[in-house]
Amino acid sequence: MNDDSGFPSPQEMNAWLQREIKDTTKAAELRIKDAASFVTAYASGEINQGEAEQRLHEFSKRWGDALPMAGRSENMTDEEILRRIDETRATQLKRQAGRSNRSL
Repeated sequence: MNDDSGFPSPQEMNAWLQREIKDTTKAAELRIKDAASFVTAYASGEINQGEAEQRLHEFSKRWGDALPMAGRSENMTDEEILRRIDETRATQLKRQAGRSNRSL
């Protein structure tokens, strides 16, 4: 820790960044491999439309949207994408909080 504040030191933040890069890279690798597997199988005729639909459903359930936001990022600036991600996450957190409060 950097001081009594409990905030990580610069060295600890660098270590966190390296873990974040490694984890994010691995997640992207697995996501792409998963998608390519069933799309290639469908395109080559190894699986039929029903199987492709099931695999797409499983993929969506496992990975969700690559960018968790309504709409797509094409032709958007990085700042617009980040703002939409923040807005979407805030909405999701409000919904989760509402569900948690109802279950009490």
